[in-house]
Amino acid sequence: MTSARRTRRVLLPVLLACLALLLVVGGTSAGQVGLPATVAFDPAVATLIAQVTTPTLADELAGLTGERPVTVAGTLYTITTRHSYQTEAISLATRYAYEQFAGLGLEVTYHDYTRNGNRWRNVAAEKPGVVDADALYLLTAHLDDMPPGETAPGADDNGSGSVAVLLAARLLAERHLAYTLRFVLFTGEEQGLHGSAAYAADCKARGEDIRGVVNLDMIAYNSDAQPIVDLWGQSGVSDSLELTRLFADVIGVYSLNLLPDRRDVSGGFPIQYSDQWSFLQQGYPAMLAIEDWDDHTPAYHKVTDTLATLDLDYYADFTRAAIATVAHLGHLILGMGSLSGTVRALDTGSALSATVVVPIPAYAYTFTVPTGAGGVYSLSLPVGGYTLTVTAPGYYSTTIAGVWVITDAVIVQDTALVPWPRWYLPLVLSAGP
Repeated sequence: MTSARRTRRVLLPVLLACLALLLVVGGTSAGQVGLPATVAFDPAVATLIAQVTTPTLADELAGLTGERPVTVAGTLYTITTRHSYQTEAISLATRYAYEQFAGLGLEVTYHDYTRNGNRWRNVAAEKPGVVDADALYLLTAHLDDMPPGETAPGADDNGSGSVAVLLAARLLAERHLAYTLRFVLFTGEEQGLHGSAAYAADCKARGEDIRGVVNLDMIAYNSDAQPIVDLWGQSGVSDSLELTRLFADVIGVYSLNLLPDRRDVSGGFPIQYSDQWSFLQQGYPAMLAIEDWDDHTPAYHKVTDTLATLDLDYYADFTRAAIATVAHLGHLILGMGSLSGTVRALDTGSALSATVVVPIPAYAYTFTVPTGAGGVYSLSLPVGGYTLTVTAPGYYSTTIAGVWVITDAVIVQDTALVPWPRWYLPLVLSAGP
């Protein structure tokens, strides 16, 4: 045998082993899911938005606009103004919002920022997604209002949007969603979008994957028989107009008494004058949902902007549309279950340090979980059918199809892996030249 043939004989098993290892550990990551191409009627979403009632909205607005006292920090307090320069009032209004979110069991934070020597704060609450928690959708509104002074009820502008955000959080807090929903209330909007500008910039600096922002600003006034809602987006930012399309589709699918009017503008009023602009400036998809500006409230920025001036039926349908939109964006899930099991070697029965891979094509996401002590793995999944791939170094991978996860149940799927052939490199002795 020549020297070259002896070398090939020695290296062939090594090359085969390396190739098998690459097949085991290699793979491709799933791509990002865009906004839904269509909106299909979902009974769970219909049931959700049916809980939006005019008495509930009226009561919540009465508390936020000073028509009844609310409990803040354990004490009754009347919110007579939410103007950003009314230091005590805006502090207590933001604390009220914080406590409302926290009472739902959501993860709540203050977002502090400074502008022209003023220390202000936004309030953000989060419902983590159970599939891809890093993918974010935001429902936002500005909490502050006008005019300056100690009396500024701001029912339409923007108690209406703020209450809709709070109610959305309440209805979705105990639901499962594939993606994370974040509910954000801004201050400093009336002074030039200061709160949202600081917030959006910080999101960008953190590299957050914000896939859509639905901003609600003045959504409760309508004086005629045309319940028009203006939906403003910007074609220069990817998916901004798609958000307005989704919002309009939701109105039709759930038979809401609203007439969507989609607008595409690059700047100017009103796209630059509410908080969605801050996110568009950072390159995030965002849209503005607002009442028909050809029929907007005559009490704009006046002390007469009170609950009595609003069309509560119009407001309720507008709120339902907003909540249904973010439910579709976050992808409402009917139920969750658990999948667990043990990975062992077929020949010896010993526990293996393995990796279990579970793709979810509908969400373009793949769960990858390692086994722990004793070869045990466990993960939570939305109800449905799955295909598992199990790999371990030194063993052939195996794929198991038709594993069904059902609501509130633990499904056990044990796996035994077949070992690779044991290759032994021959001892090569040289007899000399």
